[in-house]
Amino acid sequence: MRIILFFTIVLSLTAYSQQQLLNISNRNTTSLNGEWSIIIDPYENGFYNYRYEENPNGYFKNDKPKSKSDLIEYDFDKSDKLKVPGDWNTQRKDLFFYEGTVWYKKSFDYNTKPNSRLFIYFGAVNYNAIVYVNGEKIGTHTGWIYFI
Repeated sequence: MRIILFFTIVLSLTAYSQQQLLNISNRNTTSLNGEWSIIIDPYENGFYNYRYEENPNGYFKNDKPKSKSDLIEYDFDKSDKLKVPGDWNTQRKDLFFYEGTVWYKKSFDYNTKPNSRLFIYFGAVNYNAIVYVNGEKIGTHTGWIYFI
C-alpha cells in the first residue's frame, strides 16, 4: 500500500510533548528519516483559499492537474528538500528567522497486518504540527514552549 505522509509545522520553537509512545526501542519500526519534500507556506495557502475559507483541496491532498486548466500551484515532486530529523532554520540560510508554516511530505510503501495497530511516532515536533496520511487528517500535536 502506498502511503503519503504529510505534516505541517506552524512555528519554529523548541517544544516538548505532553505524552510519549513508550517502549520505542523494542517495537518493530520503519524509519522515515532522510530527505522530505517541503513547501514554505507563509500565507497558509495549503490550509485556506484566497477568501481565507478552509481549503478542502489543501496541500495535504497532493493534487495533480487533471487538465491544463486546473490551477494547482504546488508540486511536492518538484519542491525543495529538507533532512528529517532536523530543523529548517539551520539547513537553509533563507529560513534562519522563519516562523511560519512549512509542509513536509514523505511517500513510502507499507503493508499493514490484519488485526494490528500502526503508530506514527515523531521523536521531536516543533510547537504545532498537524499530521495527514493519504490526504486525511489523523492527528495534531501542540507542545509546551520553553524559551532558553
